[in-house]
Amino acid sequence: MSRVIKYKIVFFYLFAFLISWTFWLAMFFFYDGNAKMNSADYFALLIPSTLGALGPLLSLGILERLTKKEIEVNQIIATAKIRHANKRWFIPAIFAFPIIAVLGNFLYFLLGWEGQFRLITTGPDILGVFVLPVMIVHFAASLITSPLFEEPGWRGFALRNLQSRYGREVGSLIVGTLWWVWHQPMNLTFGIQPTIYGFLSMVAFSFMIDSLFNLSGRNLFTAMLAHQSYGTLFIFIYIGQENILTLAMLIGFVFLLRIREWKTSRRLEESKTALDPSAGFNRKAFNRSN
Repeated sequence: MSRVIKYKIVFFYLFAFLISWTFWLAMFFFYDGNAKMNSADYFALLIPSTLGALGPLLSLGILERLTKKEIEVNQIIATAKIRHANKRWFIPAIFAFPIIAVLGNFLYFLLGWEGQFRLITTGPDILGVFVLPVMIVHFAASLITSPLFEEPGWRGFALRNLQSRYGREVGSLIVGTLWWVWHQPMNLTFGIQPTIYGFLSMVAFSFMIDSLFNLSGRNLFTAMLAHQSYGTLFIFIYIGQENILTLAMLIGFVFLLRIREWKTSRRLEESKTALDPSAGFNRKAFNRSN
């Protein structure tokens, strides 16, 4: 048990990858990475893809048993708060990335790099004005799937421990990189090939979720909202192929969030120092804790 506690991050990722990839690799080899699936194929993939998505949450459950509740899943999930939460961060969590994506597409159209400006992707566009209420229902209902299955592990557990050990930026980089790697068998099944652009986009988006999570007082519900904003966007909103402007705006937004994090952390540290002048200002400790 002591060894599991000491290397809890390693064991968390080990179990999460093992569970998820078991289902997703089987799914990939069965369908041979065929992107041209019909509706029946997608329905058949629903069960293994969902079971694979449960990997992070199930990994936490395994750690809870192995450490005899030294790590408690319920306590992590309980950090997802709506009441008594700093709700102002819910707004950017829901709308920031969709606005960036739509603006990036519009700018591509203005520059002549896209033949036409499209807001809704092919398929959902047949719904017309009714696509908006369908998007709202999808967003709300899907919060109890991938965001709830993943975020207690990624942000609620891994990010907190990794940023505490390696600092804010390195901790986020590890979480974002492993998040991208974790998705690859499922992406390949649906014909989404790994690219440098895809890697940078997902890592940047992960950085955005991390910052919103931290700025909201480490409210897991904020991370879940941001996570699902991408899920709903991917289904309903048209996303241009490797839109460099979208990626640049996303990175810029992350940069602004990181500045806000630094300023908030600096104010908190200065407040602590004012209350206890003998504590001084330890730059190394400050960087690790923030």
